[in-house]
Amino acid sequence: MNQTEFHNLLTRYQRGECTPAEGRLLEQWYDLLGHDRPPLDLTPSEQEAMQAGLWQRIADRTLYAEDLSPPAGRPWYAGGAGHWAAAAAVALGLGLGWHYWPVAPGGTASPMPRSASGWQTYANTTAAPYTVRLPDGSRVDVAPGGELKYPRRFARANRTVYLRGQAFFSVAPDKAHPFRVYTPRVVTTVLGTSFLVRAPAHGGPVVVKVRTGRVLVQARVVDPAATPAPQTMVVLPNQQAVYRPEQQVLARELVAEPMQVAAQSFEFDDRPVAEVLAALEKAYGVRIGYEAAAVAGCTVTLSLRETSLYAKLDVLCKTLGARYEKTADQILFHGPGCGTR
Repeated sequence: MNQTEFHNLLTRYQRGECTPAEGRLLEQWYDLLGHDRPPLDLTPSEQEAMQAGLWQRIADRTLYAEDLSPPAGRPWYAGGAGHWAAAAAVALGLGLGWHYWPVAPGGTASPMPRSASGWQTYANTTAAPYTVRLPDGSRVDVAPGGELKYPRRFARANRTVYLRGQAFFSVAPDKAHPFRVYTPRVVTTVLGTSFLVRAPAHGGPVVVKVRTGRVLVQARVVDPAATPAPQTMVVLPNQQAVYRPEQQVLARELVAEPMQVAAQSFEFDDRPVAEVLAALEKAYGVRIGYEAAAVAGCTVTLSLRETSLYAKLDVLCKTLGARYEKTADQILFHGPGCGTR
């Protein structure tokens, strides 16, 4: 069932034109919202609420039922993770969107309408980042305009939050309980690290930028028939995963300005260029590839006080008459071939 068929079904339900089986299906979906049976004259806003709530309940059941399986005789919509994961994929395929429960005025965190769900939502309506402390000790700096949904208590198997907008995560290490950040397009899984997630509310590329540690980024399947295998990649410090929804492509890139991740001296007195490149690689966690023959016999005396990695490389290249280029996940250094001079 595609989005048009779904809306046609809602319209026919509203007019009393559904078959008994179709009516029961819609009412089962609506029951997931925790309300009474819907009236036949559903307004557009009620239809939207039904769709939004359906997706949220599907998502919640998926997270908290990962270790459960449906008892015999129970319908698919009351089953365990496998059934709910499939339902979530269907909901995404229908275009049910990404919604959050209401947030208290002024951007303060407020409990969910059904307190039993244990979820809280914070929407940052201020002009500055706001720090949210999570139950496991992790810290999330939510950027202006960002929304974070998180549980009062994490589930047994995983630590899961939802994000719309941008936030920087400093995750408390816990190898036994992976930390997951869900956005409408990608899921980011970590064990303990710091990284930034940017998930624009109105479309555009989704960016996961790693500062320390490593994360696993997986594209969410919108159309299981068209994309049977989700794209997945491991992202290292000073790399970023970029998902472009128009092309449904997940790609790895170097960040625009790599940050130093390890202490390192940049004073070199008649040292081999290979040693200089190794020091830069260690300091920034960015792989620098080169041909050994192209730097053999090359030595330099330098004090690389420039602030950025690329500025340091510029000085090194100017000194040697070399050059470098950036690729998807590393820097390629092209030496002058000092040993052949």
